[in-house]
Amino acid sequence: MTVLHVTDCYAGGIPVAIEAYVRNSPPGVEHHLLAQIPDGAPVDDALSDCFTSVTALGRRPLAAVRAIRRVRRRTAADIVHAHSSFAGAYARVALRSSPRTRIVYTPHCYAFERADLSVWSRRAFRAVEWLLSFNVETIAACSEGEAAAAQRRGPLRPRVVHVPNVVAVPLCDARRDGPEGHRPLLVASLGRIAPQKDPMRFADAAASIRARGIEVVPVWMGGGADDDVTRLEASGVHVTGWIPHGEVGRRLAQSDVYLHTAAWEGFPLAVLEAVQAGVPTLVRPIAAFGTLPEVLTLDGGLEALIASRLAGPRAFAAWADTNVARWSDRLRGHTPAHQRTALAEAYRIPQVA
Repeated sequence: MTVLHVTDCYAGGIPVAIEAYVRNSPPGVEHHLLAQIPDGAPVDDALSDCFTSVTALGRRPLAAVRAIRRVRRRTAADIVHAHSSFAGAYARVALRSSPRTRIVYTPHCYAFERADLSVWSRRAFRAVEWLLSFNVETIAACSEGEAAAAQRRGPLRPRVVHVPNVVAVPLCDARRDGPEGHRPLLVASLGRIAPQKDPMRFADAAASIRARGIEVVPVWMGGGADDDVTRLEASGVHVTGWIPHGEVGRRLAQSDVYLHTAAWEGFPLAVLEAVQAGVPTLVRPIAAFGTLPEVLTLDGGLEALIASRLAGPRAFAAWADTNVARWSDRLRGHTPAHQRTALAEAYRIPQVA
């Protein structure tokens, strides 16, 4: 079986998710990549080695549609797996899903969920998804929230498979010791500096911690437009720019707290990576996470974080251990084995018991 992965933005969490899909696919699947890589985004050699071929997707919609048709013919792909709303639209305009070439679509958060768009823009995106819902074989949703949204798309009930995201960053042994009273609290976040991630919410959270008399060093791992980076740095946040995935794992392990401030998301790999690294994590309560205990959210958990830090190293360590344990329990289904089984279902690959 041959799978052609298509994405219009090979940066942030999408390439990490695709690499995990490749690594955890059932045996015998050949993978090709058709992607647009933004300037400055890192492409690891190991990630490139995952694919039999790598081809650039056109920057303009018409060029992208033509590229999908051309590369599909060249690779004789059995499945075109589109990643993101725009790639999903390009693939479904370029091709007709059929037994010969099936279209599998992972939105990684539907465009109509973007909180930075006007009501009319979001309605337009919903209308496009409704129209294109006739031309897809399977929606491989990356979270339970995305699966629920997919079930509501279109007049025909789509085939939906929940393919859980898994960690792609290697485990790092360089875990930082619990914060001592004499050194700053290292607070981290990760991703593209853009409205979706709401980086200024991260800056505000760091400022709230600092306002309580706690010395804090906020670090954002990722890049974005120059103006957005400058604004975030002006608020006191250190911005690393895009860094290799292995370095992400090392820096996460050295952090005391991870704050995920995204206003909308498919399912954030960064949270999986932080919890895997043993870093206590607080998030914005968005649909991707389902129903969360308030103590795991920014609104409900930030005060407990501050109080434990002020109470001393032992209190903070106890808070951190409890936080990580709760997250680990909630994320127990996000494993390579679960993802492999789900991909086999999405790709209709028979599994031997």
